[in-house]
This record gives sequence, structure tokens and C-alpha cells, in this order.
Amino acid sequence: MNLKLHQLDMNLLRVFDALVQEGNLTRAAQRLHMSQPAVSNALARLRQQLGEPLFVRTARGLTPTAAALALHRPVRAALQLLQDALAPPPAFDPAGAAQRFSIAMNDYAQYALLPSLVARMRGLAPGVTLHICPDTIDDLPTQLAAGSLDLAIDYLHFDSAELSYAPLLEEELVVIARHGHASLVDDRISLSSYASAEHVTFPNRAGRGSPLEIVLGSAKLRRRSGLCVPSYMCIPAVVAASDLLGTVPRRLAQHFVERLPIAIAPLPLAMPPLQVSLIWQRGRDGDMALQWLRQQIADTVARLRQG
Repeated sequence: MNLKLHQLDMNLLRVFDALVQEGNLTRAAQRLHMSQPAVSNALARLRQQLGEPLFVRTARGLTPTAAALALHRPVRAALQLLQDALAPPPAFDPAGAAQRFSIAMNDYAQYALLPSLVARMRGLAPGVTLHICPDTIDDLPTQLAAGSLDLAIDYLHFDSAELSYAPLLEEELVVIARHGHASLVDDRISLSSYASAEHVTFPNRAGRGSPLEIVLGSAKLRRRSGLCVPSYMCIPAVVAASDLLGTVPRRLAQHFVERLPIAIAPLPLAMPPLQVSLIWQRGRDGDMALQWLRQQIADTVARLRQG
């Protein structure tokens, strides 16, 4: 046999495989849902293309030659690989799965989401574990592409056609200050007071300012940083014990307003809510396990919002 792949009719390999396995022209035709003359014709064409007899007629039917048996093993393996590649992905069974997912999220999302999410997953999928990474990872797209991250929960939007996004919730930013702060007037803060005060701030992420800093920049304003922290969760306590202002998601502020001597004021300039999304690699859109995990997160967030 000395034949290049482009010279071979690939459909004939299915006929060859069926004939080796069945050893009978009629049964092979039935298996392939073809007529017996069509199978016989296909065998004749394959013999011609390969220059080999392939089968010998015996009283028991068609017996493959030694050359046919040697050829059949790689042909069967190749056909199985194609079948596996074209088959729909296997369904994900959460109850029996033993899988680990890596998710990037900030400390506020960890605090607000993880207790309910873990309780839900321990009931539905006790063998599934979560590895939570901070959202301070410098390059989320690279981590998602490499597979070291399965998901990210973030307000950042990356300019990459390789990423998929699913909106999770919107976060409105508000200002928090200690009770009696000089900038507070009827639980409001003027833009001039906001600009002149000192703030608890965050370092830039992914080489760019936060959405708030972008809005302030458009208004030609800049916050004065009295303290730069990597964590949302410490801001309310810092604000309660100082004259620093904090700008945080409203849900976070409302969580602490009954626990600490702080007041909530509207942000003194127009800013649309932050869109928090689930982010993953587009090439994994069809990953059934990841689809399941995204749904569990979305359902958990929906329940928390209702509560």
C-alpha cells in the first residue's frame, strides 16, 4: 500500500471497518444502513485504491487478510477518535463529580457569596471543591486562557474576543463616613467636600484606574488618598474610626451600617452602576461542568438578592 491521505475516499474506511467486524457483506450493509450492492461496490473501490485484496471469501463469509488486519487497528482507532470528537459532551453529574474549580473574586464577593454558594454546592455536589483566588491577579485573561482560572467574578471588562461574559448583578457605589463627619449634611456630601476630603482608596488594577476614577477624571476631579488598601472589607471599620471617606458598593455599606457608627450618602456625581459579571474563556462555552457551576453561582446570587 502506497497511498496518500488526500487520494483516499474516507467514507470507504467506514465500510472497511464494518466488514472486518462483521465478516459478512449482508450484515455489514445492515450495520451501515446501505444496500448490499453499495457495500460491495465500496469494497471494490477500496481494493482498487489500496492495491490490496483485503478480504478472502470463505464458507464463513469474508475473512480479512493479514494486511487488512494490520490496517484495521489504526483505522478503528482513528474512527473512534473522530466519533468521540463529534459526540456531544458528556452530561455533568454533580452528585457523582469529583472536580476542582478555580474562581477569582474580591474579598467582598467572597464574604457575601461564598457561605451560601458553598452550602448549596455541598448539598448538590459534595465532591466538587472550590479554589478561590483574589481578584488582584494582574492578568485575568491570561489566567483564564491558561486554565489556571475557570471563572472570574469581576466588574472589569477586558478587550478580548476570547472571553465570554454573563451579567450577574449591578452594584451602585455610595459614600460612607463616620457619624458626625464634617462633610455630612443631612446624610449627603457635596462634590466639593468629596473632592477635598481624604479617602480610603485601592491600587489600580490591570494597569488601569477603577470605573470611579475614570468618572472622576472625566469631571476633572481627583481623590486624595489617606490610605490605600487591597481589601473592601476593612473600609467600613477604618471609616468608622477616622475622618476618611470610603466609596463602596451599596450592599456592602448597608451590611455594616447597623454594626458600625457610619452613615451612607449618595455619590455626589452621576455614575452608572457597576456591572458585575461572570467571565470565562469562550472556548469553554460548551463545558458542561462549567455551565453547571455558572448556574449555581447565578442562582445563589438571585436568592441572596431576593433575601
